[in-house]
Amino acid sequence: MNNPVRRALAGIAAFVIALSGCAIQEEPPAENEVLVVEEVIVEEAPRHPLTGVELGTTVLEGPSIAVKIDNTSSGRPQVGIAAADLVFEELVEGGVTRYLAVFHTAIPSEVGPVRSGRPQDAGLVGPIGGVFVFSGVGNANVREIIRATGIATVEHDTSSGTPEGEFFFRSSRKPAPWNLHIEAQELVAVKSTIAVPNQQFQYKTDPAESSAVVSGDASESLSALFSSGVDSRWEWDEATGLYLKFLSNGSPDTDADGTQISATNVIVMSPNYVDVEGLPTAQITGNTDRAFIATGGFLLEGRFDATVAGAPTLFTDLDGNAVYLAPGKTFVLLPPGEASTAGGVKPGQFQFELDGQTVTINL
Repeated sequence: MNNPVRRALAGIAAFVIALSGCAIQEEPPAENEVLVVEEVIVEEAPRHPLTGVELGTTVLEGPSIAVKIDNTSSGRPQVGIAAADLVFEELVEGGVTRYLAVFHTAIPSEVGPVRSGRPQDAGLVGPIGGVFVFSGVGNANVREIIRATGIATVEHDTSSGTPEGEFFFRSSRKPAPWNLHIEAQELVAVKSTIAVPNQQFQYKTDPAESSAVVSGDASESLSALFSSGVDSRWEWDEATGLYLKFLSNGSPDTDADGTQISATNVIVMSPNYVDVEGLPTAQITGNTDRAFIATGGFLLEGRFDATVAGAPTLFTDLDGNAVYLAPGKTFVLLPPGEASTAGGVKPGQFQFELDGQTVTINL
């Protein structure tokens, strides 16, 4: 049979036999040979969503609880504020500020004085999730703005009552309305099926690798002016590695238990305030603007980006790089920006120390 396949195989066999008596030399690799490197993905250690502290084997459970807290001379010293993982200081009517304090790592037995909610609270607590505690809203439209976020609301409303009314009580510490407190631990216990909070910032485990320390300028004090009568003052304390809060008269700003209010990171945003339902309201959701980030005694200028509704606010430096905080508590200040139009609101200022000189920036 004249099979071409058989003839080809016979030829190959003869060629192999001929080579068997010769030394075999390795061919040098081709110049265009592609080296395949297997990609190794390093998974970041799980962190606490509000502090960035590495969790290790700890499994988080239960929701965060955000409480609207008074910040006037009548309401100070507040109860429980020093334990908060995350605090927003926001301007309200009358040129005063209030706190939106968020607790999860440590939830005090009581927190107060609890005050009324504002439209801007929806944009602040919505991305975090959990439970939001407040006392009234002024009108029903504000209530609906807050409820539209889908978070669990616990409201002390004397006109219609509340299913969780039993967790509110009047403290003997101060007269009304600065004596309304919430039994925070007990409330969270009955809301335990709600999911843990969402992560809000990006972190580096080593504070020396945080963005402000790596790329910022040394600055040991800062102050945000909200109005003619209110400024939020902070000083870097190297001994504790924290920013310590002070009142306008220079005295320490403390919790009712004597603990000075402090933070590992202080962020200053400059949202514009407009009137919503007749109330000055910080326009954060849907906007991007200037921001300053202080960590480890250093200050970095950047921007905040809250253009994605319902998502955590993003922070970048002026080159567009992601900003990383140090693990710990964070305090966010919201003085009014230059384009604020809300009645009675004037643009705020930001002051900080740089090379021994006070720098003032009109927001």
